[in-house]
Amino acid sequence: MGLLLDTHAALWWLADATALPREAKAAIVGAVNGEGVFVSSVSVLEVAEKSGRRQMPPAATFVADMEASGFRLLAFDTQDAIAVEDLPRIHSDPLDRAIAAQAQRRQLTLMTSDQRLAQYPIAIYRL
Repeated sequence: MGLLLDTHAALWWLADATALPREAKAAIVGAVNGEGVFVSSVSVLEVAEKSGRRQMPPAATFVADMEASGFRLLAFDTQDAIAVEDLPRIHSDPLDRAIAAQAQRRQLTLMTSDQRLAQYPIAIYRL
């Protein structure tokens, strides 16, 4: 099963942050060479919205760095939007709910440290 990185997991990868455990880094490398590592266009939106704050890179740089890492960009489409409606209202952040819906609909494992996202009926790689 492929990996879908939550926004913070993708940013930690880029920063080579210690917050991303060695085992998670190994899982990402393995998935790049296997089923694939995905980053949602929703994460690009989140980075664009927060760029300039909290040391976020510009969105174009984020995208280029994701592609250079061998990650695939995953467009958020109409069916993903409809899937959000079927999720329980566990998380109040619409961007996080959108990423959870994509993981569920596309049968991807979501790599995240967000405890609320881990409550959704989706495959989770907990950080």
